[in-house]
Amino acid sequence: MTDEQLDAYIRTRLALAGVDLSVLPEDDEDASADQRRIMASARRFLRSTPGAIADFEFDPMGPAPAIYPAEVSARNHE
Repeated sequence: MTDEQLDAYIRTRLALAGVDLSVLPEDDEDASADQRRIMASARRFLRSTPGAIADFEFDPMGPAPAIYPAEVSARNHE
């Protein structure tokens, strides 16, 4: 995908989630966040991470996922 296509996808997904990037400065090195850096970061994420997530296979015979695995493990050993 081109940067323009990814930008359209990102802006659409953010808008559906109620996020409005237009309230941030377009490009301001002194700001903690700006539109340019957020879009670059989102493009980098979409080009690298979703493949790894899509390739993940959950082991149906493995332990069930838990929010706090250490606490569950401690309870199971009592």
